[in-house]
Amino acid sequence: MALHAVDDIDDAIDATKSFLFPFEKWMWLRMAFVVFFIGGGGVGLNNAQSFSNFGDFGGNGGPSGPGSDFQLATPLETVLSLPGDLAMQVSGPGVPSGAPDELLAGAGLLVFAVIGLVILLALAYGILSNFMEFVLTQALIDREIHVRRYFSEHVGDGIRLFLFRLVLGIVWLGVAFVIGVAVFFLTLGGEAANVGASSVLALSGLFIAVFAVLAISYGIVFGFTTVFVVPLMTADNDGVLSGWSRLWGSIKGQPKQYLAYLFFSIVLQIGVGIVGAIFGIIALIVVGIPVGLAAFALYLVVQGTVGIVLAGGIGLVGGLVFIVLSALVQVPLTTFLRYYAMLVLGDIDADMDPIPEVRSDIRAE
Repeated sequence: MALHAVDDIDDAIDATKSFLFPFEKWMWLRMAFVVFFIGGGGVGLNNAQSFSNFGDFGGNGGPSGPGSDFQLATPLETVLSLPGDLAMQVSGPGVPSGAPDELLAGAGLLVFAVIGLVILLALAYGILSNFMEFVLTQALIDREIHVRRYFSEHVGDGIRLFLFRLVLGIVWLGVAFVIGVAVFFLTLGGEAANVGASSVLALSGLFIAVFAVLAISYGIVFGFTTVFVVPLMTADNDGVLSGWSRLWGSIKGQPKQYLAYLFFSIVLQIGVGIVGAIFGIIALIVVGIPVGLAAFALYLVVQGTVGIVLAGGIGLVGGLVFIVLSALVQVPLTTFLRYYAMLVLGDIDADMDPIPEVRSDIRAE
């Protein structure tokens, strides 16, 4: 039996070239905008990395954290009892006594505001990515890109995909929590006093195995939803669950073909990731060196606060240029991986083919 995951690699390259070339500037920029919100285009096992971030809320870099040698060599009361001259220097006429507290309060508010803004932007980015999945898929089906039109046509699909991914994450985290509680009570007797370095070391193999199973299963479900179910929703107006129902029936009928896709998709995504990293480094060098030199030269000429602001502005513009270049690099790579998945899906089951016209055109050529 031929493996479609092998045969469709060349067809995916041809489909990518037929869609993106000849080069058209505004089409590439619109595609880059969409791809920026999506990221990788493979099976999605890399999304399981998010499990490793839960619980990692801090490091050892603080002055009182583990591994730090910072200590007060003198009692705090002695430090605060400064001699008269030093006290005058700290709280003299030119330094208001409340200034440090006000500065600390202002700095704290600024930090919280920045953190809140970052969280809001991250949430907005994560939510928009669900809608952009359908914009990208519709563009690959139609072989043209209309961001606003495709976005408005698939608002409902985007909401359903967001809710599905949210529930998926909650379920997997719930399973991990239940397993953790079971291990705590069954192996440690439910006593916090039994938690120590020796018990953690003894259970490390179990933790690694459970984490691996959860991460891989989560990645497969997440990835298959993205590369298979989203095209079914886009082309056939399926919902997430109905799309998964059709896909699951196909998986049970052709498990070898889907396992082959899973393997080759991971291999291709690794290769695509390496290519993307190489071009990303090149883009960073091309943008970073002239921008850094220009910002430094401007700061030397102007100096002071104005110089810092102007240099920061140049750095911000350079950062935006780098983001655009990075997204442009990802356009053909993501397009290739998504076409590859849809070609495999259609070859496994013609009734679920989301790109019949693309398939017939590239194979006729």
